[in-house]
Amino acid sequence: MSFMDLHLHTRHSDGSDTPAQVVARAAALGMSALAITDHDTVSGVEEACGAAVDAGIAFLTGTEISTRFRRSEIHVTGLGIDPTDEELLRALDGLKTGRATRAARIMELLHTAGIPIEPERVRGRTADGLVGRMHVASELRDMGVTKTVQEGFDRFLNSGRPAFVPKVALPVLEAIEWIHGAGGLAFVAHPGLSKSSRRLLSALLALPFDGIEAYHISHSPGRTAEFVQLAQSRGLLVAGGSDCHGTVKRVAEMGKVRVPLEHLAAIQAALESRGRG
Repeated sequence: MSFMDLHLHTRHSDGSDTPAQVVARAAALGMSALAITDHDTVSGVEEACGAAVDAGIAFLTGTEISTRFRRSEIHVTGLGIDPTDEELLRALDGLKTGRATRAARIMELLHTAGIPIEPERVRGRTADGLVGRMHVASELRDMGVTKTVQEGFDRFLNSGRPAFVPKVALPVLEAIEWIHGAGGLAFVAHPGLSKSSRRLLSALLALPFDGIEAYHISHSPGRTAEFVQLAQSRGLLVAGGSDCHGTVKRVAEMGKVRVPLEHLAAIQAALESRGRG
């Protein structure tokens, strides 16, 4: 069965691989289409697009934006965006600044807790020096402070732990407007990943979202079917993917979630209506 993965990360955010390496893995799996959706950036899109063309794989531009809705963190995935749109780039630059400030504070708190983490080593894990919690957790594992990346989150980085720092986020409606302004489509990202996302989904869909990420590594088959049915009942698009970050957590998840290629035509038609087909 032909399939696609429209939620993938690279070293331009918190993944382990370059965009070209992500595309190469997709090609080896026999994937027909993919999207790069790095957090709050589109800096890896150009490289990935070139690699996808060479591999004969359909490609969608993308990004994943962190937002706030009713005091809960909600992620919004934008697909088919113009990666050169100036307003979108300005907005993403603002989020990058917030990420950098947050990362610096996290490392300060780790030093206070007696863990001498080296900022330069952490920044070296990214393509452009943009550090996130995943990079810090990976460094803690490699330092021998923790045994796994997840242990780093559980012991130090999650809410209530010694090095927790709240994420800078913006209202969800602003993210949708940026995506639409850049000619793209806005999706509620992995709505089954957290209790708050599931609880708020009906309210979120009152906003001008274009679709739902029904497919995700955290969604059971039953949950996926539920989200697909919900999208279809509301005339919304269906997307999603593995949310693979490469081998950051040792096991690459690409290929474990196979979004049916049938959903691509509807997405492309919607993009064409926005002049992005």
